[in-house]
Amino acid sequence: MDYLLHESFCLETESDKYKPREKNHDTVKSASIKAQNIGAKNLVLWHTQENLGKNRKEMYIKEAKENFNGNVYVPNDLDEIIL
Repeated sequence: MDYLLHESFCLETESDKYKPREKNHDTVKSASIKAQNIGAKNLVLWHTQENLGKNRKEMYIKEAKENFNGNVYVPNDLDEIIL
């Protein structure tokens, strides 16, 4: 699989605050583990919390890279990803 597009509601460390699993959502960690397990080459994380401001991309990518060896994209609204 080349690309996995996966919602990622919040960082794992924020799961007690936002309770993503109660809303049938995943954390960055759980999404990245799934991507690694299915052999995806690229992971696009969307449907994210906006509470981290300018640091959101950096923090989401950092957490995803702890469990996923491919490329990680965390687009802002209206960003384009050329496949």
